[in-house]
Amino acid sequence: MTSAQDFLHSCLDRGFSFYTGTPCSYLKPIINYVIDNKEFSFINATNEGDAVALACGAVMAGKRSVVMFQNSGLGNALNPLTSLNYTFKIPLLLIVTLRGEPAGPKDEPQHELMGEITTALLETIRIGWSYFPDSSDKILAALEHADAFMTEERLPFAFVMRKGAVEPYKLNSFDKTRPIHHTVSHEENFRFPYNKRPTRNEALKIIQSISGKGTAVIATTGFNGREMYMLDDRNNQLYMVGSMGCALSIGTGIALHKPGLKVIVVDGDGALLMRTGAMATTCSCSPHNLIHILLDNEIHESTGGQRTLSNNVSFPVIAKGFGYTHVCSTDVLDEFKSCLTQSMEQNGSVFIHLKTRPGVPAGLGRPSVKPVQVKERFMEYLGNFQ
Repeated sequence: MTSAQDFLHSCLDRGFSFYTGTPCSYLKPIINYVIDNKEFSFINATNEGDAVALACGAVMAGKRSVVMFQNSGLGNALNPLTSLNYTFKIPLLLIVTLRGEPAGPKDEPQHELMGEITTALLETIRIGWSYFPDSSDKILAALEHADAFMTEERLPFAFVMRKGAVEPYKLNSFDKTRPIHHTVSHEENFRFPYNKRPTRNEALKIIQSISGKGTAVIATTGFNGREMYMLDDRNNQLYMVGSMGCALSIGTGIALHKPGLKVIVVDGDGALLMRTGAMATTCSCSPHNLIHILLDNEIHESTGGQRTLSNNVSFPVIAKGFGYTHVCSTDVLDEFKSCLTQSMEQNGSVFIHLKTRPGVPAGLGRPSVKPVQVKERFMEYLGNFQ
């Protein structure tokens, strides 16, 4: 068996200090050691896909990252792995357990199929893999192989962990502090009928007028990114394609590792509903420099105008319940601008909800700059800040 200490400190020697993911009994020694030792940081994500997106944000901020999860959650991670990591060429080190291993230890029935296809699935999505080193003398060679793949392919590499690969390690530290539970109240302050609300384009113009040097902007997939590009293409803007719902996790990963930078996430109602749990992860980390903007037109506009479920949801109440420090909601453009301007001077996580109406500028095109180029110039920009 491998020692968790030996493996993790060998990873640390190669710059891997940020860890995120979801628990599995096979991963206990690794997760417990990371939690116990301050050389590492660990964030418990709400699901595997959000963990991948969170780590991608950290990588863009210059922090080598490790994502850990049970193979039953590999399906949840497929979307960002194929449309975020592959599209933008973002390498990560993955540790994926092998529950339901064929001819392996007896396991629960729900692991049978995934156990049979885990390694083939990794190969299908072009992720390199090898079995997790089962003794400490194999660690360095395994990491060299993983590093070589990530450097050459600019894609994730996975260690597939069999049962009993790591020596037991008992968790010694536990955060007993819990926030005081409180009743959340909020009164909606929307004034305009649906067809009189501001447009997304008007809101994006305000965001760009405020988000100059010292800010980073992540625009969710769909028309948000395309319109922002059309208005003014900048190197401090990341236009997401695919990985729907992952904008907040990416922004959180950046905000945590670039505390001297204001990070603005421009989200959409359909995307946020798809991965609402990311708000819990964000607020548990309490980044002081994150502004989460929701432009809510109540439809999936880029796919034909189908209704989302947002007209039945009070996002400000949800945001307060998750623990955002400051929450604002409006359908008045001047109030939106005032909220955003104030947020630039505030500490703590901010949630701004703007109700909008549908509408796409005539002749809206798509970015001519490729996703990899967008990422590379964005990372170069982030490199100027602590």
